[in-house]
Amino acid sequence: MNHGIITTYLNYCKTHKRLSSHTLRAYKNDLTQFQNHNKHCIKNYIKQLTKSNIKTNTLKRKIASLKTFYNYLKSRKLIKNNPFDKLQFQFRSEKTLPKTIPYNVLKAIFDHLKQKNIYSKTNHQKQKNERNLLILSLLLSTGIRISELCNIELKNIDILNQTLHIMGKGKKERIIFLGDQVTFVLLKYYIKKYCTNSNTYLFLEPNSKKPLSEQSVRLFLKTIQKQININTPITPHMFRHSFATMLLDNNIDIRYIQQILGHSSISITQIYTHVSQSKQKEILSQYNPISSIHNN
Repeated sequence: MNHGIITTYLNYCKTHKRLSSHTLRAYKNDLTQFQNHNKHCIKNYIKQLTKSNIKTNTLKRKIASLKTFYNYLKSRKLIKNNPFDKLQFQFRSEKTLPKTIPYNVLKAIFDHLKQKNIYSKTNHQKQKNERNLLILSLLLSTGIRISELCNIELKNIDILNQTLHIMGKGKKERIIFLGDQVTFVLLKYYIKKYCTNSNTYLFLEPNSKKPLSEQSVRLFLKTIQKQININTPITPHMFRHSFATMLLDNNIDIRYIQQILGHSSISITQIYTHVSQSKQKEILSQYNPISSIHNN
């Protein structure tokens, strides 16, 4: 394996498989890491990975990255056999529950942004504060991924029907209704005031025509975190987790949530049923029917 073949393969993944920039970065890191190890001893490399402290999902991805790369080499007749075809793997079971944002923290974040918006001193500050409020409102009211939000194009916003046309993972498309009227009004106002006909994307990097970066959103969330003294880290993806969990807590059918989130399988959405147990704990602790019998 050499660097040139890896580059050719990654270009193939980009143009033919249409993988996201995030996935391509991960593939590049996985293949480079393997290349820097002993590339002639795949079995030992995998054994070393399994003994390391990396998460099970990361381990599975690293192995999948190498396996698909060797399939590519075989299809191009650069190798005769894919060594991964003869290897079997047993992965340790690991359940990591999605992290959500408590209701009181969500309320504090939105109250803080609304206050900042009211007391903006300059037009630049006001635009930035209105943008940030709209970003977080869209994340929590639709459950879209941060990558999907940053790449919303103006042409994919249907004001008349109050919908967003979202391009998800693997170029899968879905339509999301903007059911929260406050968010919808914020969106209409923002487009009217700050988006010109030359804009492609809803949110732009400052002084640029490029879409707002995910890193920019993470940075302003860190700033808010410090300003309102939140100890636990708040990430954009936690808004998606909170959205799904709050819907489950309101007894929304998990199949509807799967469709809204754009999950390919119901098994992915089911991770939120574990988080929803916190609601069950609250109900059975505070409103248990037997409590009135014991306490009287």
